[in-house]
Amino acid sequence: MKHATRPSRVLSLLTALALLAPSPAPAAPAQDTKALAAFEAGFNEGQAEFDRGENLAAARTWIAAAANLKETTAHRDNRAAVYEYVVDAFTRGLQGETRPEALREAAQALDAYCEGFTRAYGTETPISPKIVAARDDFKQRLAEAEAAAAAEKPQVPDAVEGPEELPPPPPDAVPAAKPWKGLAIGGGVMIGLGVGAAVVAGVGGARVASLEKQVDDPANMCVLSMPSPSCQDLLDRGKAAESMTIAGAVLAPLLAGAGVALLVVGLKRRSQANTAFAPALAPGFVGLSLRGSF
Repeated sequence: MKHATRPSRVLSLLTALALLAPSPAPAAPAQDTKALAAFEAGFNEGQAEFDRGENLAAARTWIAAAANLKETTAHRDNRAAVYEYVVDAFTRGLQGETRPEALREAAQALDAYCEGFTRAYGTETPISPKIVAARDDFKQRLAEAEAAAAAEKPQVPDAVEGPEELPPPPPDAVPAAKPWKGLAIGGGVMIGLGVGAAVVAGVGGARVASLEKQVDDPANMCVLSMPSPSCQDLLDRGKAAESMTIAGAVLAPLLAGAGVALLVVGLKRRSQANTAFAPALAPGFVGLSLRGSF
């Protein structure tokens, strides 16, 4: 569609605005004068953008300019004319456009104008056919663009449900420790130490006896009051052997006794763990039986 040139468009709108101006008698409110001035400035700016080929910028500028005029009977024709220019700008700027966000701007702007027009004048007053047709066209193009964009999105495959993961099996139960074993082992060790102490006592006693014989031997000529170096060595070795004999004799019964006590307690606990009572039934007899394992 061939768009009107800038001089003719500006002239027609300014003429319409002049006709809307009030008579000299009652002065126009300052607010209306400012609104008309802002509308005229915005219209001229949008026309300049349109002439430079900045179609979408011109559409936005004209929409902002029309917002200065309320949707009333006095401004109805001017607003409709500006929105027809908006249609021309959107049509040129969005030619061949398939992006939903770009088409959505035009569809929403024209749809908002149509809704405001109907609220102000009712359904009996027809909206500009040019604006209605452009609105419907942009809305249809928007729907097609959104459908195409949705189809291009990669389909996320549904998660494949596999076999349910079972919890790991519980670890094998560790057999309960047998309390009697420690006592039995400890008792055996103590008895062994007692036997070792007895052996030490026996060896020490034999060494003491041997050294005494050497000291008493006349050939060595040992005098206890004034012992020679060789005799003194025999006496020192005898004292050490005597100390070893005494220590072994003292420790042997103590260690052996403690070991026997521990062994007895351990064996007693073992017998308690391996015994159990069970009911015993027989013709003419009712009682308990004691069972044990070794």
